[in-house]
Amino acid sequence: MKDRFSGQLPLPLGWGDGQEEDWDFADVDTKTHTHGYHVYPAMMIPQVARRLIRSYGGGARLLLDPFCGSGTSLVEARLAGLDAVGIDLNPFAVLLARAKTTDYDLPTLLRQVRQLRQFVNDLVRRGVEVPFPSFYNIDYWFKPEVQRDLALLRYGIERVIEPEERDFFWVAFAAAVREGSNTRRGEYKLHRMPEPALHTHKPQVFATFWERIERNLRGLQEFLRERKPHTRAEVHERDVRAGIPLPANSVDIVVTSPPYGDSQTTVAYGQFSRLVLQWLGYEDSIAKSVDKRALGGKITRTSTSYPAPSLERALEVISRISPKRALQVKQFYDDFADAFSEITRVVKPGAYGCFVVGNRTVKGVQLPTDAILIEIATHLGWTHLTTHHRKIPNKRMPLLNSPSNRPGDISPTMTEEHIVVVQKQGKEEKTYARRYLETKALRTGCEGRNFHLRR
Repeated sequence: MKDRFSGQLPLPLGWGDGQEEDWDFADVDTKTHTHGYHVYPAMMIPQVARRLIRSYGGGARLLLDPFCGSGTSLVEARLAGLDAVGIDLNPFAVLLARAKTTDYDLPTLLRQVRQLRQFVNDLVRRGVEVPFPSFYNIDYWFKPEVQRDLALLRYGIERVIEPEERDFFWVAFAAAVREGSNTRRGEYKLHRMPEPALHTHKPQVFATFWERIERNLRGLQEFLRERKPHTRAEVHERDVRAGIPLPANSVDIVVTSPPYGDSQTTVAYGQFSRLVLQWLGYEDSIAKSVDKRALGGKITRTSTSYPAPSLERALEVISRISPKRALQVKQFYDDFADAFSEITRVVKPGAYGCFVVGNRTVKGVQLPTDAILIEIATHLGWTHLTTHHRKIPNKRMPLLNSPSNRPGDISPTMTEEHIVVVQKQGKEEKTYARRYLETKALRTGCEGRNFHLRR
């Protein structure tokens, strides 16, 4: 067991110079392989997932990302030779993650691209019109000519493309929906363009779609060349709190970026996805409810109790300003604790969990999510090993957001992330982790500071 534990120690961490490795990745290409298929809010950049897998995944066979979003860590798992399981309750995120991790047959895709192009061109040439979706306010969000072209594309995909390949085409279609909509650029939340911008907004739906198809084919080719063929990824559309479809003690490593806070006032994953989901035919009960169904989305009783002094101190200050807001904040962490309890069930003793989190601000109070996560994890039988810090140069994070959704009520968004590394303990792992942390303090001369251990 000792050799197994030593073999899993963080590879890039070193006693030698005590210098923290650069986690910013400020000038790297984050759109390699299938990572560039489609944008998604607050995406974990692949370089972070890649380093975490290399550092903490020695000997691992199965990676879990319980908040997988568009699937960055799942793609990196397959490139590194690991099987992967991803979970997200947003249907659009699940679509992206499945498409990005699927081994499509390139000749088949190329043949279907040619067939679809010929089919759509023929429809346009003959002036054929097909039914539009009938969701509320479609005319507010899309100009008539954009609706016409999107409807033709959707009709063509449904008629020409085989079900096995359809997700690949839906991803490019989603890009055409977003580019063709009247929403303001560079935002997650649904806000319409101002009139002057709307007047000059003339989307080229077909050009956007075919350009994205071509770009994604190049990314797929790179992915197929470098992913390990024996690996596979499964993506499940579900709420982690409702159960992870894996047996107990089966996961070797967790690499994930949980939500920063409740989606309605932090990163609005649901608003970002809503128009695409409506064009894909999802009922409003699904398309409009993503943010409400996410962590902290509604006030409800949870099952996991946990001591979190860092959270209690922050809530005490927030509650003096707004008791309602304090209750919403606590709900998010209560929901996260329930999710963490289920994650704990499926992870093997001795395995590592790598959580990329941000410390958001509510009512002028910064919430130390990194510290709160450590407190929850410790209560559930994990040991905190280290925390890496990085600036956020490569995530799609606006400089300001509106936490209350009220016009004029804005605050700066996060510019730094914290990568919290914890290890699930069994009896033997506790002994080695204690020695490991004691040695860390002895070698560095200060407990709690980041440290490095060279292999």
